[in-house]
Amino acid sequence: MAAPAALLVDDLIGEILLRLPPDDPASLFRAALVCKPWRALLTDRAFLRRYRAFHRTPPALGFLHDVHRGGGRVIPRFFPITEASPPPIPQPEPRCWTLDCRHGRVLLHSSATSDLIVWDPIAGGRQEIPQPVNQHEDYYEYFTAAVLCASDGCDDHHECRRGPFVVVFAGADIDDAYGDDEDGVTWATVYSSSTGAWSAEVSIHLGPILENREVIGRSLLAGDALYFTVEEGRRILKYDLSQHALSVIKPPPLHIGNMVLVTAEDGGLGAAGVKGYSLHLWSWRIGADSVGKWVPGRVVELDMMISIGIGDPTTKLNAVGFAEGADSIFINANDVIFTVEMKSGSVKKIGKRGDFSTVFPYMSFYTPEK
Repeated sequence: MAAPAALLVDDLIGEILLRLPPDDPASLFRAALVCKPWRALLTDRAFLRRYRAFHRTPPALGFLHDVHRGGGRVIPRFFPITEASPPPIPQPEPRCWTLDCRHGRVLLHSSATSDLIVWDPIAGGRQEIPQPVNQHEDYYEYFTAAVLCASDGCDDHHECRRGPFVVVFAGADIDDAYGDDEDGVTWATVYSSSTGAWSAEVSIHLGPILENREVIGRSLLAGDALYFTVEEGRRILKYDLSQHALSVIKPPPLHIGNMVLVTAEDGGLGAAGVKGYSLHLWSWRIGADSVGKWVPGRVVELDMMISIGIGDPTTKLNAVGFAEGADSIFINANDVIFTVEMKSGSVKKIGKRGDFSTVFPYMSFYTPEK
């Protein structure tokens, strides 16, 4: 039987290790190499459950960005923003492009097979899903999709990466190949990993859609709905998860192409966009008359980006991504990525350089048992 003093020391060590920052996963791996008792503790499932519950929000380990090569090739790449090794997070497979990241999973589309791929970068699992076809028995030419956890009662998404999931697929027909009635029709269907099948489609007529724009863009999960940008933010497509229904929302008065959907303070739909060196936040509110409207929120001044590493007062700032849960907005300034925390307004230079027009933040706990 261990002496009381030894038990006290073990408890104290456990409390210290519990407070190692999740946004520096390498510190956990280094601690696991100190001695066998520490390694046993840091790989114990009960301790890891406590660790995730203590820190609550998974950190953003990095982001995915599709790199365009010659000949129209698109190669997804993972850019770490923390010291996530050992071991490093592997790069996604080539001949794909990124559609979504959520709940520890990445959703890719294969240009080789036209399948969707649900990939777990840390655990290494992958599942291929056939791309759905529209009512004309043909693939959608313009589409996007979102992946999310489908585990009953799961609200923290700490342990759900091996559980069931759903993929919400939204596709649009914007030409009149099948007649004017099909021009601007957008469909949505849902794949369930539990049933292995796609649901019946629901549709909405959006009217003319500009083909030279990003037809359907990134998604935001807020409450019981997924939201997608349409035509780089000229419209917002809402998919109600519980009602299996589509609707359209007008965007707030932000610059087209320089806006990302974000989680509002009340947990609902929000939007953020850059005007000059100011980040403007908006919230979508439903009034007593059941009519929705955009309400302006905080304005975060971003002048400090110049002083912490850009050095060019003519820099153009672009909102390029949003990390759900962490409430961090990714800003591209002179091909350098910064993050802005919505609550505090604090700005952090990530330091990755590149022509990042769209990034998909990847959030997950990365612990030694992986």
